[in-house]
Amino acid sequence: MADAAEGLVPPPALDQKGNTTIWWVPTIANVAAPTAAEIGASGAFRITYSFTPDGWNLQGAQDKTTDDRLAIPQPLESLDSNKVTLDLKYVDTAQAGSAAVVLVEGTSGYFVERRKVPNSTLIAAAQKVRVIPVTLGAQNPGPLDGTGKFTIVQATAINAVVGKEVAVV
Repeated sequence: MADAAEGLVPPPALDQKGNTTIWWVPTIANVAAPTAAEIGASGAFRITYSFTPDGWNLQGAQDKTTDDRLAIPQPLESLDSNKVTLDLKYVDTAQAGSAAVVLVEGTSGYFVERRKVPNSTLIAAAQKVRVIPVTLGAQNPGPLDGTGKFTIVQATAINAVVGKEVAVV
């Protein structure tokens, strides 16, 4: 495409608030093709509203390696492994179906993250989701600030490759 001025109208963007859903799903047969039945099963839970605004912290960072060469004035680089991490912070409550009750230390399962679809929309085929396979760490008391809610912080161990978004079948 030929170079063209961008104009004054930026590309559209969608708010995260109200358009993010997170499920805890104990079993997914194929992470490349999760089913609506698996995500909506009786043992799976929507736990989006348990998390604090900074409590769903899925991040990735790709390492680089240096490629020094004789007589080149600048070191070259190559891309290395991509590290994905997930740290959690959620409200401390005894309510059934909440993250504090469902996310039991030592349990392995899957977080399913859906973006850009209203939270009120039920899971359905063709929607895009990201599947994050994890083992859950200890539930530790969250920090006190004297004004907020009591929270739990929990580490996760990513136990398989986290891929790109896939379509629900």
